[in-house]
Order: sequence, then C-alpha cells, then structure tokens
Amino acid sequence: MDWKRKLREEGYIELEGFRVELTLDNTFMDLDYIPRIIVYDEETGRWHVLRNPIPKGKTLEESWDNAVGVLERIARGEEEPVFGEEGVGERFLRALGDLVER
Repeated sequence: MDWKRKLREEGYIELEGFRVELTLDNTFMDLDYIPRIIVYDEETGRWHVLRNPIPKGKTLEESWDNAVGVLERIARGEEEPVFGEEGVGERFLRALGDLVER
C-alpha cells in the first residue's frame, strides 16, 4: 500500500526508528481542531510534534490531506522538518528517505 494512503486510512506509518501518526489538536480557547503530525522517536523514547505549518482545509478531510502533503514535501527534500529538538530532524529525514524510494 502507498505510504500516503496508509497514513490517511490507518492514521500512522512505521519507519526505521520512528512511528508517524496523524492526530488532532486544538489551541487554547479555540474550539476548532487542527490536524497535527506526531512522531515517536525510538532512540529517545519520546513523542515529538512536527511543527511545520499545516494549511487548514475547509473540511477535516482536506486538512488531513494537507498534513500528508507537508510530510510528502519533507520526504522529497522540499521542506525541512521542524521538531525543536536537535538531532531528531536529521535522523527523521534519513528515515523518510525510504518513503521516496517506495
């Protein structure tokens, strides 16, 4: 199965050393939920929120598609992943390299 379709349909994908999940978040005092990409890093044993902006869609489905699009741009090298913790982004990029080859 195509990784983008798997992420959209199942809500997660497994990479070498990482688990990538789609989730929902809301900001303080905002009742509107927005899609987020969270990443579990096996090396650190911690979850990280991908801080790259995800354009808000008109529907939740469109927002999910936008989130997957951000991850796809990162996998293609068109955008750098932003995690806020040194070293995670570089390792994540190496793991994402496998997606482009699939």
